[in-house]
Amino acid sequence: MKKLLLFFAALLLCSLAHSQEAEENGKYAEFQLIPRFDFNPYFSPGNTGDGSSGYTFGNSSIYTLIEGAFSEHVAFTVSNHWVAFSEPNFEATKDLFRNTLYSNANNWLDIAKFDFTFGNWTFTVGKDCLASGGFEYDEWDVDVDYLIGPGDKVLLSSNLWYGLPSYQWGASVGYSIGDHTNLQLQMVTSPFGERPFASKLFSYSGKVSGHYGPFSNMWSASAIQRADGRTEWLISLANRLEFGEDFTFGFDWYNMADMEYDGDDNLIGLLDGNTFRPSLAWAPEDWCDVKLVGNIYQAFGSLYDANVAASFHYYPKEWMQLHTAMGWDFLSKSFSAMVGVKINFTFLSL
Repeated sequence: MKKLLLFFAALLLCSLAHSQEAEENGKYAEFQLIPRFDFNPYFSPGNTGDGSSGYTFGNSSIYTLIEGAFSEHVAFTVSNHWVAFSEPNFEATKDLFRNTLYSNANNWLDIAKFDFTFGNWTFTVGKDCLASGGFEYDEWDVDVDYLIGPGDKVLLSSNLWYGLPSYQWGASVGYSIGDHTNLQLQMVTSPFGERPFASKLFSYSGKVSGHYGPFSNMWSASAIQRADGRTEWLISLANRLEFGEDFTFGFDWYNMADMEYDGDDNLIGLLDGNTFRPSLAWAPEDWCDVKLVGNIYQAFGSLYDANVAASFHYYPKEWMQLHTAMGWDFLSKSFSAMVGVKINFTFLSL
């Protein structure tokens, strides 16, 4: 781990030195520190649920984001997740570092990649997000709201986003068609392999995304190898439609409903079924936005789970976000809420 830290520190210093030489050649560097704090209480009313209650700290953490370019053709991104406060006993933070050399769990290093762009072609190497999943995968983790309920149930985000170790090592090639359509092929390590590369398990993905006036799409398919020799096919069809300047309707579909674990809580597979994610966003001003999201899961031929939640963001300053959310899980009959703050500190911008 020390070697990785030294490598990325040297990378940052090198990029800063180069960025001062010729800004007209596309050289730049920026370092951000982004702390976020959420407070997430939940309870199941006694007359409808089991009467349980508790709290977590949701997506509370300390992130860093380093972005830069050595030239107009070579750019890099390093996103780190240093501290996690989701559990009051700080076990989540300890797990970030225990999992450093594993690919079947997320750790402190989310993204560490180089992008090489030549004309319409982009080649990416390093650690990147699995090229499968809806628009929720397109956001930085620090910007994603989620609610936790009894039994570690997640609302707002999907089960797949919350549970699947989606940051993996490998490479991809992308090709842009005009200004609207992007194609991507990716090969990365598998989230079902214990050790990156040493497990000899990989994920192969194809993805097409585009923006066509008010309509946007992100469609993907991934063949993910498992330790038992089987292959999981994860398919995602994500769609957005804008109404005027303020409203956006979204509908995502995944062919999986959840993760499967063994008796030792090791990830062993995906649960066949369907995930349906309708959403409606309203952003009337630059300083606020509101979003309503539903998650409907079908598995074993019947309803597996369902929840609905709403979130609200307020920006009193450009660098500060105040947010709140609340949601209801229909099967456990539980209510979750969350309030929090996120701040973007830009330390270096050259």
